[in-house]
Amino acid sequence: MRLRGFRALIMGPPGSGKGHISEKIVKKYGAVHIAAGDILRKHINEHTPLGKEAEKYTRKGLLVPDALLLGVIGTAIYKAGNRNWILDGFPRNVTQAKHLENVAHLDMVINLQIPDEAIMEMLKFRLVHVPSGRVYNMGVKAPLVPGLDDVTGERLERRADDRPKVVMARLSAFDKQMNPVIGFYRKQHLLHTITGRHHQILWPMVERYLVKRWGLSAIRSFRPKRNLDLLTCKP
Repeated sequence: MRLRGFRALIMGPPGSGKGHISEKIVKKYGAVHIAAGDILRKHINEHTPLGKEAEKYTRKGLLVPDALLLGVIGTAIYKAGNRNWILDGFPRNVTQAKHLENVAHLDMVINLQIPDEAIMEMLKFRLVHVPSGRVYNMGVKAPLVPGLDDVTGERLERRADDRPKVVMARLSAFDKQMNPVIGFYRKQHLLHTITGRHHQILWPMVERYLVKRWGLSAIRSFRPKRNLDLLTCKP
């Protein structure tokens, strides 16, 4: 019998559906979604000690140092405890990946692959609720009311970095930055690459892999409490 839930990392280029797939995993298996960017923004917005320190860098347009990012991620992992969790948005380089090893041992790395031209096509229809980060897509997850967020009713927006030239630059930058990380996890025999042209194809394959890799009963045994606070180390 397993004594803890799975510890997974999800990777993929911009627009590959990491958030969409993570949301599916959260909904079906009760996994804690540790989204590095979202948690860092929440630290800053709530003026936690880590958030105040991170804001010193973000205000100047500087990257948050690895040690500080690891503190943010380490706190979230500590709070997730023995529950299923999926990490998204960290690590972004091999140094960070090596530091992560000192915090938690990953069971699997799910690498999503979608052709660049398919990503370009999907991002033409992506809309975002900026305050929450909720993402919609007219071809995959359309809002109930066109142009409005399902939860708040507020207006949805196109992201400035979803313009075609910007997307191509982001995809190129991703390959250059993340290929060494992918290679790092491949050498550790943790990497499982899932390829498809859109999110609907990817999710069933991710689901089958999770069940094969970890077992359905075990996956369902480590569901988190609702509204789990990932910002502080307090019980």
